[in-house]
Amino acid sequence: MKIITHPTIQIIAHSIFLSHPEYRIPTDLDDLDAIPVFAARGCYDSFLPNGRPTGKDTLKNVLTVGHGSVLEHSSISLFIEGISRGCSHEIVRHRHFSFSQRSTRYTSEEDAAIVLEPYYAEIYERAIVKNSFMSNMEKDLLTEFLDSCSASLLAYRNQVNELVKLNPNNLTGTPLRKWARGKARQLLPHALETRMTVTGNLRCWRDFIALRAQPDAEEEIRQLAVMVYDELKDVAPIAFSDFLDLRPTYNSISPTMRKV
Repeated sequence: MKIITHPTIQIIAHSIFLSHPEYRIPTDLDDLDAIPVFAARGCYDSFLPNGRPTGKDTLKNVLTVGHGSVLEHSSISLFIEGISRGCSHEIVRHRHFSFSQRSTRYTSEEDAAIVLEPYYAEIYERAIVKNSFMSNMEKDLLTEFLDSCSASLLAYRNQVNELVKLNPNNLTGTPLRKWARGKARQLLPHALETRMTVTGNLRCWRDFIALRAQPDAEEEIRQLAVMVYDELKDVAPIAFSDFLDLRPTYNSISPTMRKV
């Protein structure tokens, strides 16, 4: 049984600013920051040469006054791996994102991976990977958790095999595998690894980070939110400039809570 302790994130697409032949804005911004600036200046009728001196000033002013609609014109797509199905259930509650998630009907889970919640991941990495100290209580907790996941995956595999043999509808090929997996997947644990493509505009991503990177957020999604912030702040630095630097450690997160 494969064990995963941390998610991975990859930006796979984002909006590109193509400019306008007549209405011009300053050239001091990357694509993702430039698009909201163009939209904002269109609202204020402040294109060059009579607009504000820099695009950065415009976007910072947008964040200050809460003119969040202009942020919706820039979007970013992430491919997220190594999160639990339980974590994904929390992510999809953010309804203004677009999601494409790995299917448990079409895909085989016979060699599935288990994602450790950050507390269990810390114990696992400290005791198993680094061969350091683990108390008896920690050992019991981790062992019970892993044994439970292993038993669930074994039961899933057995159910799939038996359902394929049973095959009351005389199916073949992919329809048969989908039918069997669709029945057996109810046994799969919340800790099962999933992967998903998530697309959202800058306003969506800001809201996700502001809500999920807070100290009282659930640990797995909190860790993910900090990683998302760390990726997005590099491609849209001004749009996330009013958040505090979260990079050193997700244990001390405190971004600003401005909702725009």
